[in-house]
Amino acid sequence: MNIEFKNSYGKTRNGFYHKTELYIDSEFILECKCNYLNRTWESYPYQSVMKQTLYNAIESEILREKKLKGIKRLTKQLRETIVKESTLIQALTNKRNSL
Repeated sequence: MNIEFKNSYGKTRNGFYHKTELYIDSEFILECKCNYLNRTWESYPYQSVMKQTLYNAIESEILREKKLKGIKRLTKQLRETIVKESTLIQALTNKRNSL
């Protein structure tokens, strides 16, 4: 599984933004944008927005699995089961933890 980020930046009226697009195996998954007023306090450029994109992708995948399995109320135990069973969620979590 190949996880790629395409990062960009731009100006806003009051500052600037970082935008990240997430691709898995060259297929677009989602994008996330973070606005900043002054400067970022990241270890390297785009770190915060990449982590946020992965977090959103994980949550989106959990909701997709919930819908597929017909779960009406997602308990902590059911959530943990979905996370353990999904190789995609595990790969995204590992990538987020490595950033």
